[in-house]
Amino acid sequence: MEDIKKSGNRLLVLSLAVSCLALGASGLLWKELKATKSLVAHLNSTTAKIQPWAYSLQELKSAFEDTNQIGAIEGSSSATSNRNPQRLESVERRYGDPEAQFEIVEYSDFECQFCKSYFPVPKALVDGSRGNISLVFKHVPVHGDASRQEAYAAECAGAQGGNDAFYRMAGAIFESTSSNGAGTNKPLSSLAQEIGLDGQELANCVDSNYFVKKVRADFKEAVDLGIDVTPSTLIRHKPSGESVLIKEAVTPEKLLSAMGNLVKMKADKK
Repeated sequence: MEDIKKSGNRLLVLSLAVSCLALGASGLLWKELKATKSLVAHLNSTTAKIQPWAYSLQELKSAFEDTNQIGAIEGSSSATSNRNPQRLESVERRYGDPEAQFEIVEYSDFECQFCKSYFPVPKALVDGSRGNISLVFKHVPVHGDASRQEAYAAECAGAQGGNDAFYRMAGAIFESTSSNGAGTNKPLSSLAQEIGLDGQELANCVDSNYFVKKVRADFKEAVDLGIDVTPSTLIRHKPSGESVLIKEAVTPEKLLSAMGNLVKMKADKK
């Protein structure tokens, strides 16, 4: 029961669940609660206009098979050759505290116009969560070669500058892309330079297909989950092991509500 109360207290800070509000709030927490409500209200108005990019599961599998045809030339890039050996499939692109009790896994495509609109939403929730939420980005490159090249570019940025560089590059790609397979308005190497990375090094890394296994692993994960909409969001409550998959772009309010429900599920099992 004690661990449930602790989860409830953290949820109070986030205003995630009605049950947590019953615990009461200090003046400071109440101010934080109102600030969180203001953030959620603003994001709700933004995401209300976002519709998901839907496709059939067969289309998803077909795109995945296209990705499988690409050969990886591992270790040939200067951006990665000096790094410690690791299984590229397990490279984790996380935004926020790895110890956060809630994990948002975003399945996204850089050429999906709705993913472009939705990208800031989970990041904003992480920023306002005081360490209670983290975000993991997963690639679902449905829109052909442009999607794949952009996915590789984001991963290559991460190889240069870690997860912070990954998310900066992801934001730059979304900002520059015309969506629907058209690609970015500027070369990916130029975008890398603009955010302080080595553009030529990134270009070499992208050309090497070094991260094809990582992108393929993310894609396979989406296929195995039966995802047929981008963006889709998997929410995990790590203390309880409970999770829920949300297919489409939903308001932050619904994401927070889903988190509260996961905590209630844990309480109901006690």
